[in-house]
Amino acid sequence: MKKIAILAAAVALVSTAALAAPQGFDGSSAVPGGPQGFNNQAPNTVASVKSNAYDDQVVTLQGRLTKYLGKDHYEFTDMAGQTIEIELDDDQDWSFISKDMPIEITGEVDKDLISISIDVKRAVPLQQGK
Repeated sequence: MKKIAILAAAVALVSTAALAAPQGFDGSSAVPGGPQGFNNQAPNTVASVKSNAYDDQVVTLQGRLTKYLGKDHYEFTDMAGQTIEIELDDDQDWSFISKDMPIEITGEVDKDLISISIDVKRAVPLQQGK
């Protein structure tokens, strides 16, 4: 009986050590030149931002400005037709962007209990072929 108890304890100890070893290093990297095995790809559609993004996460989306909401707030529509409110900081010059122009925006997610929006830090016009 003692031998079974010792054997069970040894198996439990070995199992715990195996589970504590680093997991998930499969050769893929979310960041070029970064550590391997981390699947932390940022959301890249409005739908995925709304369902998966966390507050202050940096995201990049492609789409168009489709509606002016007041002050420095606009409606952004991605390539799939989903919309989200964005804020263009009034300290920057955004005059190179026009309504319905294909653009790529990069910004931080602003998520609270009742709403989600993106505080845009950078916007780049897309070439018409994209």
